[in-house]
Amino acid sequence: KRLLGFPDSRGRTAPERRFYFQLARELSMTVSELLDRMTASELTEWAALYSLENNEREQASNRARAKAKMR
Repeated sequence: KRLLGFPDSRGRTAPERRFYFQLARELSMTVSELLDRMTASELTEWAALYSLENNEREQASNRARAKAKMR
């Protein structure tokens, strides 16, 4: 069984499972509750938001590194 986006014995991951745990923690519910209460469409939108926010953090980090190198 693959859990939390970590590789299984063949090196495969289940990143969506890790996302479910992160979102459930943020919404103060269990993964089971999350999956029972939320539609697939809403989960997809949450995943898109997390991805967008992650990209924004990476871009900000890259800008900060580039700025630090200029000093």
